[in-house]
Amino acid sequence: MEARYRKDYDGEFVIAKSHWSQATKDQKREWIPNAIENHHISGRAVVVGSQLDREVFDYTRLQRHRGGLLGNKRLQTYGSGQLWETMIFDFFVTININILSKIQKEKYSDSNIVFTSARHCINNPEQFYLIPHFVSMDDLAIAVYLAAFDGHEEIFLLGYNNDTPFGNDAWIDQINSIFAAYDSTKFFLIGAESNMPDMWRNNLNVSCMNYRSWVSHCDV
Repeated sequence: MEARYRKDYDGEFVIAKSHWSQATKDQKREWIPNAIENHHISGRAVVVGSQLDREVFDYTRLQRHRGGLLGNKRLQTYGSGQLWETMIFDFFVTININILSKIQKEKYSDSNIVFTSARHCINNPEQFYLIPHFVSMDDLAIAVYLAAFDGHEEIFLLGYNNDTPFGNDAWIDQINSIFAAYDSTKFFLIGAESNMPDMWRNNLNVSCMNYRSWVSHCDV
């Protein structure tokens, strides 16, 4: 993975259809423009990975977070998986067709930004937003990637630790590759340091912070 940013992103061509004819592969490509202009004030984002620590900090409070005077500490929120059922995020991501179907049924995507793969975007015109430069990753990792791609300087991860119940076997490695690629971005693991993956903590741009310190730091 290499560090890329939305400020340099106009959109991209994606493969809409592909088939073989007389030993020749024919592809139809479609241009999907960048439909998001993310202007953030604080340069801070929080990515919620699970409900694990909800008894310590109720992440749904972030839906009402204003960020102090003139919003200079306001956090943009990113989420994935089933968390759309409990909170409205600034940006939500999933490539799971079952979750996308539920999101459409409940009309969550009618008034909220939901990112997904090119195939799901093409099959559901004007419903979803394309994950830029999509690479095969778990939803847990894609949400972190999007926050970095949007150019946030500080990204806080809540509900991400060794006990996180979702994701495939590779999601910890995938998130570590994001930390390594976006080495000028500061990532903060919120929660008990002893419960964070060792490989994450070995990155120079990754720090641990308990919830009490984080609440003060971000004026939540």
